[in-house]
Amino acid sequence: MVYTSLQLLSSQLNEYLRLSFKLKEDIVYLSPVKDHDKVFPSNRVSVSLVGLERETSRGLNFQRTALSDSATKLSAPSWQINLQVLISAIFQDKQYEEALQIFSGILRFIQKNNMVTSQNNNTSFSIDVLNLSAQELANLWGVCGGSYYPSILCRLRLLAVNENDILELSGVMMSTQIDSVIKREN
Repeated sequence: MVYTSLQLLSSQLNEYLRLSFKLKEDIVYLSPVKDHDKVFPSNRVSVSLVGLERETSRGLNFQRTALSDSATKLSAPSWQINLQVLISAIFQDKQYEEALQIFSGILRFIQKNNMVTSQNNNTSFSIDVLNLSAQELANLWGVCGGSYYPSILCRLRLLAVNENDILELSGVMMSTQIDSVIKREN
């Protein structure tokens, strides 16, 4: 679910930038900001997971579901999580203007697509921009390798984590069964 969501964001952003700038090759990669092994091209957009938080505003609800007229199941509560994602325009120093142009395209994509969905894998999330102070930004880039690139920190909100494991199976008593129990006790 984490990989699927980040891959969906990357592919849709890549398609948008390719069309907007008439690019012939992919430009968006799921990648760390600092590429020590030089696996990715130097002029790219990096989509990096920098944090994960559990959404607790909805509370925890164990889900009892009817299996049939006579049985129910109890499942563990699903989690709602948010991913903190850093989207960076990583270009060589002499191509700073190009990096800013691509970064402007990234901002347009996020503004236009505040909700991302895929019919293929039933994935859906909203994108919120997170505001960082200068100190928080410096700390983030210190962790990411030290060099600053034009970037934006976003939150992908409310991804569901639910394995649907059954914790308990229960029988359901029908009204005729309840009536017969009451008659026997009287």
